Amino acid sequence: MTLVLNIYPWCAACILFPVFVEFDGKLSTITGNNLTRLVNMIRNILLAEDDRGTALLTKTQLERYGYQVHSVGNGAEALEILQDERVDLIVTDVVMPEMDGVDLYMALKQDKYLANIPVIIVTDKATFLEAFSALGVNHFLPKASDIKDLIEKIKTIDSQEPDQKPLFKVLICGENDTVVKQMKVALQRKGCLVVVTENSPDVIPKAIEMTPHLIILDAMMKKHMTIQELVRALRAFETLRRSSILSYVDFDPDTVRIQSGMMDVIEGQVKASLEAGADKYIGRYNRLTFLDQLKDFAFSE
Repeated sequence: MTLVLNIYPWCAACILFPVFVEFDGKLSTITGNNLTRLVNMIRNILLAEDDRGTALLTKTQLERYGYQVHSVGNGAEALEILQDERVDLIVTDVVMPEMDGVDLYMALKQDKYLANIPVIIVTDKATFLEAFSALGVNHFLPKASDIKDLIEKIKTIDSQEPDQKPLFKVLICGENDTVVKQMKVALQRKGCLVVVTENSPDVIPKAIEMTPHLIILDAMMKKHMTIQELVRALRAFETLRRSSILSYVDFDPDTVRIQSGMMDVIEGQVKASLEAGADKYIGRYNRLTFLDQLKDFAFSE
C-alpha cells in the first residue's frame, strides 16, 4: 500500500481534503475519520518471547500478514527497542529472563510516551490473568494459539478508538462485606476497574500490582494493621505516592451514642491516617452520596 497525501494549500483550513491511497496500483480516495483510522493502523509489532523457536515462528507468520516485527528475548531488550523504534503493538510472554512481562508492563505504564501502546499478554496461567487484569490489561492470548487467533486479536485492537481512555483503577479495603460490594458495584457502573479485599495485609501487594488511581480504606479496620500503619506503608512505595487515599467509616449511629468515647476513637484514627499520608476522610459511608464524595478524586486522570 502506498499513501499519497494530496493537500491543497488554499484548503488548509478545511476539515475534509482528498487523500489518494494506492492499493495494488489502483488509486482510491479517503477522507475524515477514515484517514484517522488509516494513520492509526497497527503496522509495527514488538514481540517479547524468550523461546527462540516460538519467537521465530510467530515473527515469520506475522510478517506473512504484512506486519513489521521486532523480536526480543526479554523485557529489558524490549525497552531498548522502544527507545529508537515506533511500535504500534506489543505482544509479550510473562516468564522471561532479566525482565519478565510484569516488569515490562509496569515500565511501559510509568512512561508517558509508552503508556498508551496496546499490549497483548500471552499466558495460560490463571494467576497471571488475574494479576494483569487488575493492572488494567484487556487483551490476552493463550500459549500455542493459532496465528489466526493472534491476527483476530490484533484486528480487534485495531478497530478500537485510538483515543480510548484507560480504565480508572480503584482498590477498596473494608471489613464490612456488604458495604464493600456496594462501593464496588457503584464504581463499576461508572466504568472503573475495581479490586476489593477484606484483609489489610493484602492491600499492599494488590496496590503494587495494579497501581490504583484511588485507594479507599476503612478507617476503623481492626485486623492485622491499623489504617495509620497501612497508609504509611503504602506511601513508602514511589509508584503509589500519586495514588489518592481516602478513608471512611461504617457504623451504626445508635451504637456510637451508646458506646462512650467511640467518636473520640474514630477522630483519633482519622487524624492518624491523615498524618500518615491519606488525602481525605469522606465520613460515614452512605450509599446515596458515596459517588458525590469521590467527585474530586475519581473518574479522571
